[in-house]
Amino acid sequence: MPRITRLAGRSWLSRGAHVADSGWYPDPSGIPGRYRYWDGQQWSPATSADPSAPPPGANPQPRRGRGGALIAALAAVLVLAVIVTLAVRSFGTGRDSVRDDPHPPPPTASGWDDSSPLPTASPTPTRTPSPSPSEHDPGDDASVRPPGQVACADGNPSAHELHPGDGRIHGGRLSIAQPGGSWVRDDGYAAGLSYAWDVSGASDTVETYWWAMLAVGALHATDGFKHPKQAAEALMQCTATSGYYQHRTGVKTLSSKRFTLAGHSGWAIRSEIRVDDPRVHAEGDVVEVIVLDTGDAGRLSFFAGFVPIGDAARIDTLDNTIAGLRVD
Repeated sequence: MPRITRLAGRSWLSRGAHVADSGWYPDPSGIPGRYRYWDGQQWSPATSADPSAPPPGANPQPRRGRGGALIAALAAVLVLAVIVTLAVRSFGTGRDSVRDDPHPPPPTASGWDDSSPLPTASPTPTRTPSPSPSEHDPGDDASVRPPGQVACADGNPSAHELHPGDGRIHGGRLSIAQPGGSWVRDDGYAAGLSYAWDVSGASDTVETYWWAMLAVGALHATDGFKHPKQAAEALMQCTATSGYYQHRTGVKTLSSKRFTLAGHSGWAIRSEIRVDDPRVHAEGDVVEVIVLDTGDAGRLSFFAGFVPIGDAARIDTLDNTIAGLRVD
């Protein structure tokens, strides 16, 4: 899949080849009125409704006189106007990690058609369940979203829990073996699964603008992920309509079936997501998502794997990784 550069949702900021300075920017998840802090290298988990707030962890600055405050306010307005103009709600397009160029083109329309319930982003900084049908959330109105873009839950993939230091890759209640060869540990790329929590993973460079990825993490019921089958369908839908695949041409389900691991029930879906991207040779990815009920109240655990269509060696790695999947 294309390389993304996103901590929690996949939108990036840059000025040409220059990386954006540190500061509060419109949250890449697209939630109106919310800002996320960019420290010059990566996104912080901290968010704020006030773009003039001090950096996360910083001591508040002394209040300035009216003249200084007015100049600062005008400067903030100008900077914000530039940022809003530059910001695009999609994920990065280059190989860069969260430290590099975060400004890709917007996603294109998708032919995905699925009537299953889908987690939606909360309209406020406070995490709440998806609104009921009687509530109207403008941020979840298809008429105001870019064509083909699905409103998915806003998780925090970089909110890592404590896991064993055993050389395996842990997320949620699952773990996978670190793949060998050219695969590298890459939690930054895995953090592009912005609708999840506690996500860790590994990536492998396929070509200049295409990467394979394997990841594990958690999904929260309060974000709309209620049971394994529904959550697996929603996870696949969010992924297929995300900026990972900006030149999508189609999605084909190869299998959708029950999955059991160590006595825990779940659901597995394997699909082909095809693209027509002039920058790459890849035709798209074979994508597998597995969601398990690992017995934790209010959350599920998941595995997600993305490898190029027709790439026998990496598809073998995907299958072997799934075979070695463990419940922690």
